[in-house]
Amino acid sequence: THPLMAARRLLATAAPFRRTSCAPVYSRRLCTPEAASESSMLVVHRQEEHIASVQLSHKPVNALTHDVCVALTRAVRELEDDPEVHGMLLGSAVSGIFSAGLDIRTFHGASEQTLATYWTAVQEMWLTLYTSRLATVAAIGGHSPAGGCLLSLSCDERVMVEGKFRIGLNETQLGIVAPDWFAALLSDAVGVRQAYRMLQLGELVSPATALERGLIDEVVPLHQLHGAATARLNAMLRIPHQARVATKQMLRRPNAEALRSRQSEDLDIFMACLTDPAVQAIIGTYLQSLKKKPDKGK
Repeated sequence: THPLMAARRLLATAAPFRRTSCAPVYSRRLCTPEAASESSMLVVHRQEEHIASVQLSHKPVNALTHDVCVALTRAVRELEDDPEVHGMLLGSAVSGIFSAGLDIRTFHGASEQTLATYWTAVQEMWLTLYTSRLATVAAIGGHSPAGGCLLSLSCDERVMVEGKFRIGLNETQLGIVAPDWFAALLSDAVGVRQAYRMLQLGELVSPATALERGLIDEVVPLHQLHGAATARLNAMLRIPHQARVATKQMLRRPNAEALRSRQSEDLDIFMACLTDPAVQAIIGTYLQSLKKKPDKGK
C-alpha cells in the first residue's frame, strides 16, 4: 500500500472536533480529541454578517503540526458548508507571530508512515484553503516564514503588520527543497525572476520589502491590522458572489490540479528529501540550536 493511501485512511477516520461551546458553529475553540488536553489550536467565530474569523492559537509559535493542519482543513470546510458565510479572515491569536511554519520536529527521525500522514495533511490543508469558495484575507500579525508564508499566499489577499518581522519561503536554509506548488504561489505573487532568487536563497524579507515585491498587499500598524484586513474582505464581498467565486476557481484551478494529479509523486519527493541523511543532519543541528525555544516551527 502506498504511504499516501494509508495516510488518507487515517485522516478519513480521525475523530471530529470537540466543541467547547453550545453555539452552532461560531465562538468556539477547535481541537482534535487526541489533543484535547493541550491548548486549543484554532479560535473560530462569526465576526459580522457573512464573515468568519479563524485565528491560529497553537502556542508558542503556531507551528503547523499535523493536528493544526487537520483542524484548519475542517474549520474551512465547516465554514464553506454554511451558506451565510462568504468570507474568512485568517489570523493569529499569538502575539508577534502569524505562523512559524511546518512542524520541523516531525521531520527529524520520524518513520515513513508519520511523514506520509503529516505531509498528506499539509497537502489537504492547502488544497482546501487555496480552492475555497470563501473570499480569504490573511491578517499577518508577525513573523511568517516557510509554511506560514504558504498559508498567507493561499489566501486571496494579505495584510501584514509593520515592524521587525520577516516573511518568505526559507526552506533551502534547512537543506529542504520547497515543493513546486509552494514555488508556484510565490511566483504568482512576486513574478518568476524574483521568486527564482528568493527560493534559492531561502530569503526572508521585511514587510516593506514584501510589499514592494508584491508578496503582500498592504502594511499597517498593529492597531489597524484587523480593520484593514476586514476592509479588503468587504471589498471582495461587494462583488456578486457567483461571479467572484467562478473567477477565483478559474484562476486557481491550474495550480490545484497540478498537485491533485500528482499527490503521490509529491509525497514521494518530500519523503526522499526528508529521509536524506544530509538533510536529517541539518535539521538535527537546527533543532539543537532551538533547545531553549520549544515547539519552534520552520
